[in-house]
Formats: sequence, structure tokens, C-alpha cells
Amino acid sequence: MEMAEGEPHLQPYWGESVFGGGKVPDSLKVGGYYSAFWDIPATIQADSLHVEYFLAPPAAIDIFMEIGLPPYDSVEMALAAYIDPTRRMPAHSWSSYAVTINSPDFPRTVRFTDSVQIIRHEPTRGYFSIFQPAGVEAEAIGAEGSWYKLKLAPSQQAWASSNAVELLPAGIQTPRSYLSSIRTFDQPDRVVVEFPLSGKHAFQVVEDDRRTIRIRLFGVVSNTDWIRYDTDDDLIDYATWLQPEELVYELKLRLTFDIWGYDSYYDGNTFVFALRKPPADVNQLRGKKIVIDPGHSSDLGAVGPTGLTEASANLKIALAVRKSLLSRGAQVIMTRDDMSHVDLYDRPAIAKESGADLFVSIHNNALPDGVNPFENNGSSTYYYHLHSINLARAIQSELCSATGLGDYGLYHGNLAVVRPTQYPAVLVECAFMMISEQEALLKSSKFHNTVARAIVRGIENYLQEYDYAR
Repeated sequence: MEMAEGEPHLQPYWGESVFGGGKVPDSLKVGGYYSAFWDIPATIQADSLHVEYFLAPPAAIDIFMEIGLPPYDSVEMALAAYIDPTRRMPAHSWSSYAVTINSPDFPRTVRFTDSVQIIRHEPTRGYFSIFQPAGVEAEAIGAEGSWYKLKLAPSQQAWASSNAVELLPAGIQTPRSYLSSIRTFDQPDRVVVEFPLSGKHAFQVVEDDRRTIRIRLFGVVSNTDWIRYDTDDDLIDYATWLQPEELVYELKLRLTFDIWGYDSYYDGNTFVFALRKPPADVNQLRGKKIVIDPGHSSDLGAVGPTGLTEASANLKIALAVRKSLLSRGAQVIMTRDDMSHVDLYDRPAIAKESGADLFVSIHNNALPDGVNPFENNGSSTYYYHLHSINLARAIQSELCSATGLGDYGLYHGNLAVVRPTQYPAVLVECAFMMISEQEALLKSSKFHNTVARAIVRGIENYLQEYDYAR
């Protein structure tokens, strides 16, 4: 039986992460790890198996097995070494594992290859978790078409596109971490929460309400004896942990004021969760860094009855919004200020790179076939994360009041530009391109200014109503 060497890793040292940096004890330094799958002969039938193994220097590679058949229904198998005992070292007791029987192709460990991939509940279906960083590893237990079925924990399964991951060599197993400590670090614009782990695990972030957020780590076992708070931090009220089920670790953060945004990533094998603080003078528009995104560009979007394109109408409204924001002292970053092409996923990247405080994407609507636009139209606003809903509500209210076009609704919408987590983000659909009267309005600079003032008032209302107090 051949064993495959995994990447070297360092067992996290709880004392360093809790009390501060320093020398990591040599006993915790691990140069590599080895794992393997054993092809059991078809003649052997067993409900459970037990394996004992020994580590050997490179020259001693032969493994001899003796199979015992006890006089009862189950079969126990022992791997025993009969080579010179001086050339073999018994493995530690914690290295013994139960053996399960799988198909010839699975299980296999997969590794995510970039940081914009999604884990889904079923192939092409709803999102289980977003933005898994490159390097995260998970166990694939099956495949369906171009999708791998992942076993994140015994009772947690999800799916990943084969385009999002690479298959690791057979025998490489997924990491398992024993989380002994958590520490927070206060920084000028954020509070960083660090989880020292032994590998890169899949995770899920859940916003329970505007001040409660849960981080779930899969393949992690609690050994948490320490949570160290930064005494300068006034954002996190308290943190609690639990192990709700096998190999699912959960940390719940209760905040002193509403979630503004957050980021999740790995620094080596340390999982980092960075909570953004609200910007300075949060209740004032002046000084806020706001990204305005005129939807579409070379892809023209919807087209009105006389040929007005959505890309053109969106830009004119966005330029009016920029003018209004600048007059109130805000900083404005445009994803485009002309008809040049900007890829869809470059738009939120621009916002992230600029350190945006808020993000507003401007569109105009056209319903799909089968829906009567003369009965279903008006202004609408979309958000994805709970921490963006108040911004969406504030803008939607002002849009409906200012345009008089009717309330077409406030929506949770799975849209690429509002999925980023780092800031409140919304997408607005100002009017309906396919209705001739509304197309005519979209050609008017007066209407552009009306919509722009409504969007800016909505942003101002959101900031003024944001609750910063404990």
C-alpha cells in the first residue's frame, strides 16, 4: 500500500495565538503528513475494519498483512510489520482511524483553485456558501456531470463545479483541525478575528440579524480553551462557540452596532474573519467613498421601443448621481464614466480595491417573456446580504416617492454585483425600458436628475439612521 505525502504544515500553538508571537515549540513542527486508501479485496466482507500501521524509513517499504477471521460476523484486520523492528517506528495512538468502504473513484480530495467560487446545495441550484478561497480542501464523495458532491461533515453535503477545483492525488486526505484558541485584533478600520488551523477548511458565514453573525468551519473540532479579546475593540460585544454537530465548528459574534461589512480569507492555515467598522462620521454623507456602477456597457442591456439602450440610460443617471454626491462632499468612484466595456465581475473588484464604503449599481428594467409589463412595473431595489437591506429600503422608498412610477418591490436578489460582503451593496431598477412613456422619461435630463436626487437622499437617510451606539 503506497502512501502519498501531503503538504507540510504546522500544528497551531494555542499559546502563541492567545498570548502573542514567539517561538513555536519544536515538538509542534510537522514536516509533512502521509495518507493512503487501501483497496480491499472483493472476497472480504466487513461491516467495520480496524487498521494498525507503522512508519518506516524509506528503505523499509514492504508492508506485510495478516488477516484474522474471528468467529463472529465482523472482520478485523491488522497490519503487522515483520521486518527488522529497529527499522520501524510505531505510529502514535491518535493516528488510528476507522476504515470505510467506497467506490473505486471516490473519495478524493479536491482543492479550490481561485477565490470566487460557490458551493451549492445541488448542481446549478441554490448557494450553500460563497467566495471559498483558493487552497480550501474538501472531500469529494461522488460526481454528477461536471459537479462534485462534497462531504463537508458527516451530515453536511454540498456541490462544487469541477471547473472550480482540482483533484488531488489518491490518498491525500482532507485536513482536520482542533481549534484551541481564537483571538481578536483591533485595527483602525476593522476588527480581525483569527482562527489558527492545521489546514484550509471550507466555511460558511451566516448573518442571523443585523448584529449577530456566525462563522461555521467544516472539518474542525473544538478544543477551544481560550478566546482573547482586544481591549481597544468596541465593535465585538462578545463571542461564543459551540460544536452543533460532528466536524462543524461554529463561532457566534454579537456586535455592539450593525454589521457594516466583512471579509473572509486564509493567511497560511489561519482563517481570518475581518469585520469592517463603520466609516468615520458615519451619519454624514461628506467624505464617504461611494462606488456608482452604471450597469451594462458593450452589452447594451434592455432596449426601449425607439431603440434607447439600457447601457446609455444607466450611464446618464449614474453621472447625475455622481454630480449630486460630489456636491455633498462624498468621494465617488465610477466603474465606468463612458460607454467603454467593463466586465461584470470587474465591477465589484473595482469597489473592493478602492475600499468602498457603499456600492450602488444603476439599471433599468425589462421583464422576461410571459409577464405583462403594463401591470407589473415601477421602481425596484435589490440586495443580497442582510447588512445591505436598510440601504435598499431607504433608496427604494425615495425612488417610489420621487418618480411616481409605482413600487415594484424590494428584493433579495442573487446578483453578482451585490454578492460581495465587504460593504453594503444594492442594485436599483429605476424604470421600465419597454414601456414607451417610461422610455421617454429616461431620455430626459430632468428625469435623470429626479432619480439621482432620490438615490442620494436614500443614501443620506440610510447613513443618518445607522445606529452606531451601544
